[in-house]
Formats: sequence, C-alpha cells, structure tokens
Amino acid sequence: MIPKDEKASEFADLIAQAEAAVDALRDTYRQQLAIDVASLAEVWSRLEGGAPVEPILDELHSIAHNIKGQGGSFGYDLVTDIGASFCRYLRSSARVTPAELNIVQMHIRMLKTVSDNDISGSGGETGERIIEKLRILTGDCED
Repeated sequence: MIPKDEKASEFADLIAQAEAAVDALRDTYRQQLAIDVASLAEVWSRLEGGAPVEPILDELHSIAHNIKGQGGSFGYDLVTDIGASFCRYLRSSARVTPAELNIVQMHIRMLKTVSDNDISGSGGETGERIIEKLRILTGDCED
C-alpha cells in the first residue's frame, strides 16, 4: 500500500503535468484564435461585398461557436464570454437591419481587440467594459 503522503505527492505531480500541458497548448490556442478572428473578418468582408446575409451569419455563428467553446479551456474567459454573447445574439432572431449588423461587427471587433492584445482571463477592467458594452448593445442586460 502506498503511504498517504506519497499518494498526495503523485496527485500533485499529475496536476502539475496537466497544467504544464495546458500551458503548452495556450500558445497554440493564441495562434488559432488569431486565425479564427481573421476568418470572422474575411466572412464579414464578403457580407460587405454584397453576399446574402443569412448564410454569412450562419458561417459567423459557426466560427463564434468554436471560439466560445475553446477560450475558457486555455485561460481566455473573456473570449468565451464574447463568443457566447455573439452566438446568443446571432441565434436570438434574424439580424438584417444595419443597426443589428453593426452589433454583429462589434462582436468581431471586440474579439480582434482581445486577440491582438493577448488579453487573457476575464480581461480585468477592459474585459468588464467590453462585456458591459456588448450587453447594452444586445439588450442582454442583467437586472
């Protein structure tokens, strides 16, 4: 039988190894986030070029959904929060008016800002301001 202190030490070693693996993947995630944000911008540019709105918004949602799902796993909670807001907004109703499309573009710009400035975690005050602005724009204000 392994003594209790040894088990605790082995467990701590396993946790440290897992954390090191996540840290190693964090750099890869930062690169993937930049690629995903560039994809959002490219898809958006097709809309600005006159492409039909609905398939563009579906494609944006797909990319945003991936961003939302991955951010928190690598310490980018703000990315997950923006991605979640983006997905909720796109799925809450058809978004076709110029004002609604502006809010879609705002989500893309916020994700680009976070990616370009490598803002991790919740983003501190900057993150709070971004999330509050998106809540106001999307009507997703907490009471």
